Parts: sequence; C-alpha cells; structure tokens
Amino acid sequence: MMDLIVKNGKIVESFGIYEGDLWIKDGKVVSIARRGTDASAEQVVDAEGRYVLPGGIDSHSHIGQMPGPGQPRLFSREEYFASESASALSGGITTAVNYIFSQESLAKVLPELKKMAQEHSNVEIKFHGALMNDLHLAELDQYVEMGVHSFKIFLPYKGEEALKLGGLSSLDDGQLIEAFTKLKRTNALPIVHAENPEMIDYYMGKYFDETRHDMKIWEATRPSIVEGEATAKVIYLAKRIGCKLCIAHVSSADAAELIMAAGDDVILETCPHYLALTVDSGLDSLGKVSPPIRHQKDQERIWEAILSGHPVIMGSDHNPWRKENKQDLWNGLAGLPGNAYILPVVITEGSKRGLKMQDVVRITSTESAKLFNLYPRKGTLQIGSDADLVIMDTGINKRVEPQDIPSAVDYSPFKDMSFTAWPYKVIKGGRLKNFCRRTIL
Repeated sequence: MMDLIVKNGKIVESFGIYEGDLWIKDGKVVSIARRGTDASAEQVVDAEGRYVLPGGIDSHSHIGQMPGPGQPRLFSREEYFASESASALSGGITTAVNYIFSQESLAKVLPELKKMAQEHSNVEIKFHGALMNDLHLAELDQYVEMGVHSFKIFLPYKGEEALKLGGLSSLDDGQLIEAFTKLKRTNALPIVHAENPEMIDYYMGKYFDETRHDMKIWEATRPSIVEGEATAKVIYLAKRIGCKLCIAHVSSADAAELIMAAGDDVILETCPHYLALTVDSGLDSLGKVSPPIRHQKDQERIWEAILSGHPVIMGSDHNPWRKENKQDLWNGLAGLPGNAYILPVVITEGSKRGLKMQDVVRITSTESAKLFNLYPRKGTLQIGSDADLVIMDTGINKRVEPQDIPSAVDYSPFKDMSFTAWPYKVIKGGRLKNFCRRTIL
C-alpha cells in the first residue's frame, strides 16, 4: 500500500522528460512505474498529462528573518516563518536556503534558527552563513563543522547605508582575501553581493533627486558598471586563490558576461524580478531592490547565460516588506517579495526564448541541489529521492493578485504579468499541500 501515487504525469528531470507514475511511501519516491500500472494507495493524484517537476529550491531566501535595528517589526518570527514559507510552497518551492545575518557569532544564533525553522516552516530550510567581520572569519571552521557550507559576503554596505539595512556590513579587500583562502581550505562556497560602494557614492552624488521615485533614477544611482567592476574583482581573486565562487542576484549584462567568460567554476545566481521586469515596469518605489532592476538588454544577457547551459541557480531574495515600508524611494526599504514566482516566471519568460522544461528543472532545482550538497535527495525524482514535487499547469493565461499568495506582503511586483504556468498541485514530503489565501493581514 502506497501513501500516494501521482499518475499520468510527464516527469521532468534535468536530463530529459519521460512518462510514468510516481509511487510514494514514507516521504520518498519508492518506484517509477509505467503509466497505468495497478497499485493500491491511500491517495491518488492524476496529473492528467501535466509536467511533474522536482520541488523548486530557492537558493537565496530570507524566510523568518527578523528586521534589523531601526526597521519595522510587523510580525513575530514564528509568523514570518509560517507565512513566508507558505508563500514559497504555493509557488512550488519545497526547499529554501536561508541566510543567517548577525554581527554576533553565528554559532550562537544557528541552533535557535534551526529549531524555529523546523517548528514553523512549511518548506525544508537549509542555511547559508554571512561573513561580515573578523569574528566570523576567525570562527569559520566552527561554522563549517556545524553544517554551514556556503557564506554570503557583502561588498557594498558601509556607513549610513549599512545602518539603514539593519546592521549589515561588508568585508574590505584584505578580509576578502582571507575569506576566500579559508573557504577554499574548507571547501565552502563564497556567495558575493558584488557592487562597488565608492562607485555607488559617486553615482548617488551625481543623480540623487529627492523629487523622483521612479525605477530609472534608482538604477542610475548604481548602474551596471558598479556591479561589473565588483564582479571582475572577486572573479580575479577567486581564480587567483583557487576557490569556487557564486555571484548573488545578478542583474546586469556586465556581470553576466564576466561570469560566462570565467567558466563553470563561477556560478550565476539570479532572481525572478531580473528575468521578468525592467525599469519600464512602472513599480516606482515599490520596485526598489539592490542590485536594481535594469534594462531590457541586461535582462536578455542573463537569459543568454541561462540558455547557454552555464551553471545558473535561482533565488528569490524574498523580503516581506509591505507597501507602507516602501512609499519613499530614498528612505524606504529595499527588497521585493518573490518566492512564489520563481517557477511561474522562469517557465513563462523562458518559453518566449525557447527554454526547455528540463532546463527549468536544471536552474530551479538540480543545480542548487548539487551545489548545496542536497542531491540526489533533492533536485530529482529518482527512486530514493524525497517526494517533493510540483505538478504544473502550463499553456494557461493566469493573473495573480497579492491576496492569492499566503504571504504577509500586500503587493506584488508582478501584478501586471500574465503567467503561462502556475502550480496545479504541490507535494512536500509525500503529502499533498493545500493553500488558503493570505494568512496574515
């Protein structure tokens, strides 16, 4: 007796597509049977010829992350975990790799975060660290022993801007060399937010205009060269030291070109807002994010990297700020909601450019699973893999309202977008999940 059978699906792997029935027991795929093979199960889901994909992996997640000093605290951490993980799951994301941001020792905060995630999250949570000071560098080996194998490194946040962002801080170039050297020795991965802070200061001085709140002026204050220069520097250092490297939330043509030229040891991470939105999308201050949403030419260059087969992973960089927190471009909070939209955006926009469904799986699941030591438990639907999967409706024309997503966020940057794909059913740990509308108002 199976717990669940998913029948009549087109099962998609990064290497191809085949028809079959998935037999699921105790949260695992235990058999892949020919369509129509008889078996008993407590529950049967008929995919009716739809695509069945491994659950998505959000490589850049902030589920349950509390606001920093001076930022608004609208909900408890428990509520943030519950609502924003439900948001991810509603979009077919079944695993999220969360960031730990603290100026304190990460060894002090990690156990409580793991406990909180286990008790309140609707998706499986893994953790990235963040290296922001000498203490973190000194304790790096300890963090790796605790199971953290990837670390965010900031370049752009110093002084006043760092304080506005809740106490983030960047490493200087000497600390960056030390971090890369230690990460190579421990076989851990640096994930770099690549923007040059001095260039940001220069362009802010040149283009700041308190009367404007549009996306074009925000992009002008941190243009593509800001991301390109920082990307070139960290690629050089990583190559010189000999460690792998991931560039976080790539938004620009400059960065995409440098990453592709660097070869497969430099991974490109991008986000749904960079693949679907431009400065002409009309979001004004609601579209404030760093790096900024850019121009069509930047978007197309990132798509070229995806279509080329270069190692690409997808993160949402999901931040649950509400409209009230983003009314003023210059003083409002940076960050967008997006963890429910990764798969719909990649399929919708990718289909316009000839992206194959197996490449959707590659960039939304398999690459991240392999990079973060989750494969083959995640990122595939092989026998023995976790029964985390999403059945996708495709060939549709769907508009999504913010209240349709079970998140605390009361707006969507994709409000004007029509999706050609959306999850039909989501299964996590072998259990069919149901979603209500927004759980927190």
